[in-house]
Amino acid sequence: SFDATLGAQQLSDAELQAIVQEAARHGLKVAAHANGSEGIKAAIRAGVASIEHGSMIDDDAAALMKQRGTYLVPTAYLLGIFKFESLPPPIAAKAREVIPKAQESHRRAVRAGVKIAFGTDAAVAPHGENAREFAVYVGYGMRPVDALRTATVNAADLLRVNDRGVIAPGKLADLIAVRGNPLEDVRVLERVAWVMKGGEVVK
Repeated sequence: SFDATLGAQQLSDAELQAIVQEAARHGLKVAAHANGSEGIKAAIRAGVASIEHGSMIDDDAAALMKQRGTYLVPTAYLLGIFKFESLPPPIAAKAREVIPKAQESHRRAVRAGVKIAFGTDAAVAPHGENAREFAVYVGYGMRPVDALRTATVNAADLLRVNDRGVIAPGKLADLIAVRGNPLEDVRVLERVAWVMKGGEVVK
């Protein structure tokens, strides 16, 4: 926003609690678009399922996320390709200040064992570049196998869908194949060679 205060909490604790309570009444989870530390912690305390972006996670926020089982959806790849020149100058200045903080926040969350789910903020990051998110997670210190889990079992758990996320009888047969071993080089996931959707080969 054009607010000069970097990371200011924009919804009150009462508003956040009301959002989570109303969503729960209808069987829904809440994702919080949260960048500042105080807003992140307020959203976690209110009971959100995930923090999107999480640009200013401090040690207390990381500990609270781990304790509550709150997911972080980092949308990390876009931090390295941000187009500052396309933004109004006040917002570009804030982005330049927050991006290094966000990268360190994500590393802190990984080190603390916070649950991570895959997200790309498409189309801020262009569609088709989604898989580049994996290498950023590995660069943050995540093992390749755990980076893969962010987009499979973790994402399915966060979204509360049990018909996908694993290869097993009775699950959606949505599969990809790549040339190479992503556990050795996670970047092979950026070059998909074969796609099955619902049990039918489409590529």
